[in-house]
Amino acid sequence: MIEIKKYLLILMGLTTFWGIAKESPRAQVTYTIQSKSAKANDTIHYGFEIKNENQVAEIFHLKINDPRTLACQYMLSDSIVTLKPQESYSGKLQVIISDRMPKGGKESCFITIENELGNRVETFEFISVRAKEHPFLLVTNDIINETKEKVKNYPWAKANLDAMLKELDVYKVPERKIVTKPRPVKVWSSFNYRPNDSEEVFRLCLAWKLTGKESYKEKAIRFIKEVCDKDEGYLSIGAATYGVQVHEGNFFLHLAAACDILFNEPEFSAEDRENIEATFRYYLELNRKHMDPLGIMNHQASANAGAILSALFLQDVAEVEYLTEADGGMADQIGKGVMDDGWWFEGTANYCYLVVQRYSLVAQAFQNYGWDLYHRRFPVKFKSKDFENVREGFTGMKFDNWGPVTKNTIGLEDMVTPYIPFMDENANVVATNDSNLKTPDPFYELAYRAYKLNDLAWVLSKTKRDSWVSLMYGVPELPEVGDPRTASAFAPNVGLVALRSHANNNTPEEQIQAYFKYGTHGGWHGHFDRTNMIGLDRNGHKYFGAEMVWFGYGNPGYKECVQTSATHNMVIVDGLQQEAVPSKQTLFYKGEMMQATVVETKARWRKIPTWNAEKFPPWDDTDYDGDFEPILQRRLSIVTDDYVVIADYITSNKKHNYDWLVHPVGFQTIKGVKKKGRLLDTLSHKKDSPYKYFANAQWYNLNKGAIVEFDEEGNKLDVITLWPKKASALIADYPIGGKQRTMRNNPDRKTYGVRVNAKETEFLHVLEPYKGESAISKIEAKNSNEFVVYLKDGREHHITLGNLKEGDVTVHLYEVVKDKIVRTETTK
Repeated sequence: MIEIKKYLLILMGLTTFWGIAKESPRAQVTYTIQSKSAKANDTIHYGFEIKNENQVAEIFHLKINDPRTLACQYMLSDSIVTLKPQESYSGKLQVIISDRMPKGGKESCFITIENELGNRVETFEFISVRAKEHPFLLVTNDIINETKEKVKNYPWAKANLDAMLKELDVYKVPERKIVTKPRPVKVWSSFNYRPNDSEEVFRLCLAWKLTGKESYKEKAIRFIKEVCDKDEGYLSIGAATYGVQVHEGNFFLHLAAACDILFNEPEFSAEDRENIEATFRYYLELNRKHMDPLGIMNHQASANAGAILSALFLQDVAEVEYLTEADGGMADQIGKGVMDDGWWFEGTANYCYLVVQRYSLVAQAFQNYGWDLYHRRFPVKFKSKDFENVREGFTGMKFDNWGPVTKNTIGLEDMVTPYIPFMDENANVVATNDSNLKTPDPFYELAYRAYKLNDLAWVLSKTKRDSWVSLMYGVPELPEVGDPRTASAFAPNVGLVALRSHANNNTPEEQIQAYFKYGTHGGWHGHFDRTNMIGLDRNGHKYFGAEMVWFGYGNPGYKECVQTSATHNMVIVDGLQQEAVPSKQTLFYKGEMMQATVVETKARWRKIPTWNAEKFPPWDDTDYDGDFEPILQRRLSIVTDDYVVIADYITSNKKHNYDWLVHPVGFQTIKGVKKKGRLLDTLSHKKDSPYKYFANAQWYNLNKGAIVEFDEEGNKLDVITLWPKKASALIADYPIGGKQRTMRNNPDRKTYGVRVNAKETEFLHVLEPYKGESAISKIEAKNSNEFVVYLKDGREHHITLGNLKEGDVTVHLYEVVKDKIVRTETTK
């Protein structure tokens, strides 16, 4: 009796899958394209191969399952095949597309192979599509006509188009070249295209469709032919931009959209069209190699979105379904990467926006094709603590999601609104982790068109509406809506808190806005800064941001300085790096007189990773000392209409140096201190200390607290140390990375620190951001928990902090005017 092997090898879409076949002979079934499209009454031809891997001859029966239920006509080349040992058979399936199928409609045909004994070998699927006419990806003919009418009737749309045409008139299609260089420590070759070059070419296609000017089309066709040349194009090198997934995905997303508009133009020969299709198929093949259930990140999400549009351009529904449902596909990216509060897990606004933007474009392409991603829900999935190429804890990073899980599904609608509570009055999202200040993305146009939410309309009202997305998809008129984010707010998974002084007493610009962090680390782009005050705004000015220093990803200073704890506004332990662990918010209060939050973490501290260009990733890592017990850090933050209070409690099982640090621009003077020792060239000479980046450090003694004054072009900040009364104080140059750009790498930024060596200590500070004259006359502190703020207009704020050590923190504030209590408030 012949031993029966219980597996089949099936090759689909140029990728290997293993399928289990119960009690089946050993046979190999191979087919490379599983889905094709054609017009009604046209014929599709599929090929497949069967190989008999048994040692005896076998007879196989081939049949189409349930043919009476199918609209199209299906014909197999043979229904019975006899194969000798190791012999192969090349089969053909012919499909005539039915005119009863709608354009864009699909039908699956299942073919079953059985042996002579009737043991089932395998059932495999071909998906045939009745083709839609191009264009159907990021524009349709109806959208183009709608845009033409919008340009005629609405000045903002005409101005948008005029500006785009002016830019495209001088745009030169880049010459295709191969470049070889390190990125950052590995060396490989790619074309020299920028990631947005294909988007520029797509805009050329839009310009041609909207104006009829042939020169725009000519530029675009030349670019597409060069990229898709079968001998010297993408097929020869497999890297269009930098070869990094996030950029390749964006490139192919917009390349597909451009080809969708131009595909049937007479300037393309039949061979050109074959080359275009082959180029996209090759990108899809390479993309599959990168898909991984642990590969949840903006890079992979961008690549996934680019691949989906490439597959949809080909109308390869099987590939679209694979890219949606397979490990590392869209369902994985959204189900694992989007947290319960709607934030993308990396917690970095620019990468959060990138992911939302990519999938918003996918959603619009789906809608144009006749599908609905805007309202689709994906199952929430467990996100691993590890990444695809490193384990949890490498250089301190954590990749899992923290905070509550209250939903079992997630969708695009959850992804477009969660950033609004953390915007300033101009709709810029606060900078956190590796992000700079993030202006509104054009995806808000698509989101408003889909969901019609007032909050989204408010965001759009703060933009110039000057993107191609605005032009093609922006509603002609936005409703007048109120500012949705003037109140304090928090998001429990990303772990951000926004405290805003009471809106009734201030205009949005005059409000004090202070932001604090306690949540999900964010993996590669996460910073080690739980309890950090990540932002402080007033009068349209931003005193702090996550990228106050920036060295770049391929630089030692990236992990040695940018991401580490010391460059953030928080308490640092022994000049080390804080462990990223799930942390919590124990108080959130919105009142009339004050807004308050308590965030806390209990973490170990370790030395920073150090650069090693001989490795990839290029870091020598370390671990926590075996006897280092976790240290409790608790931060109470209070925002009033005039100032910010920050009270810190920190405790350990042994003595440590606790450094309370803040990093404003424009140091003017420090009062109430005495110099201690000489000026140091750097705060530390240790290779594994972040303090090596802080130059020109001067220590002081303080005996009755201190007042430190800063002034950045008229935007003043007074930092008042109320407790401890006696300690060491520090003024040093804040690290400077590369070139200065807005907030980044400002040479006038300084670090003010207060050091205490103890097992347990408390810090109490008042920060007053203002223009013109200070509102504070003086502050008197009885101890670390009771103090009075005397304001120049005659008001007195008497503040008592309760249970900062114990943990059930309370704040009691009462206001006195002319010796009478006029207002009182206690946190609940």
